[in-house]
Amino acid sequence: MKNLSYIYLLATAVLFGACDEEAEKITISSDPVAPVLTSPGVGGLEFVLADRNETIEFTWEEVDFGFDASVTYAVELATDVTFENKSVALTAQGASGSALVDDVNVALLGLGLPFGSSATVHCRVTAAVNTAVDTVYSTVTDFTATPYETIYPIIYAPGAYQGWNPGGDIGRLYSYGFNSVYEGILRIVEGTNPSSSFKLTPEANWDNAWGGALTADGAKFVGTLDPSGGDFSIAAGTYKVTADVSALTIELEKTDDWGIIGDATPNGWSDPDTDMTYNGQRQVWEITTDLTDGFLKFRANDNWGVNYGDDEPDGTLDAGGGDIPVTAGNYTIRLDLVNEKYELIEN
Repeated sequence: MKNLSYIYLLATAVLFGACDEEAEKITISSDPVAPVLTSPGVGGLEFVLADRNETIEFTWEEVDFGFDASVTYAVELATDVTFENKSVALTAQGASGSALVDDVNVALLGLGLPFGSSATVHCRVTAAVNTAVDTVYSTVTDFTATPYETIYPIIYAPGAYQGWNPGGDIGRLYSYGFNSVYEGILRIVEGTNPSSSFKLTPEANWDNAWGGALTADGAKFVGTLDPSGGDFSIAAGTYKVTADVSALTIELEKTDDWGIIGDATPNGWSDPDTDMTYNGQRQVWEITTDLTDGFLKFRANDNWGVNYGDDEPDGTLDAGGGDIPVTAGNYTIRLDLVNEKYELIEN
């Protein structure tokens, strides 16, 4: 923090000459009193979908810079104490501000938190005057928050692999940060046409579309989103796709393709695995299928190089772990690689 800084306000303005009047001097404290978050208290970020149109009130004790000033406060949320990756829940003047539960939920999801999973969230209040005065930060308050499921913004990737159907269940990219960047995992295969071609559309129709050419860049393929471009074309495979609709860029990178194998599954212990489909809304691989009494495991790319089982079993993935027991029935199976867990939901 800077040592004493001085702002001089002239008591009498004198044109074209030196001022003989003594200036009024305002001192900015070298150790300003930081704002203090007073509410919400512990657990104050707990909410559910039914609360989405309610408001959360944040209050704090105001900063003291040592002089009167117009201060802008911001409530910041982060998943790490460095606040390098943060979301702003609200900005306000004065000692309080409110935000819709839905907006706070979006801020949490923008940090990359999966919905339905409890996580520690760090919260602080910042106080700023202008660029000439250092921003002051409150101490950090920790909350436990569980974001609820919401609908991420979507663009579409229709292509030969899914019947050139904009708006289809297969072929969607999601903006997890609620910004211009959209991501997803696409299994791009030949489909009904003898090519692995596709385009991007901002809506579930052909009114507007982006195409263009893809160029190899190391292990990735990159291109420009061109509204008058032809079909993108790439070798068949499973790719993580990232598109920035503001920068008009697209990037594809090969990624693992997941399925289930075992005597409880339709194909038994024989290749190929029963393919799962990537659900970008939930950010999990999933499949709904009939299972028989027996066991199953999760495998990447139809081989045993990367596989998961469960040694307990307790719903937690173990690399190379034990076979997962199953009783006969129709199940929705979800593989959550981010949180290293899985679900077997009997329908």
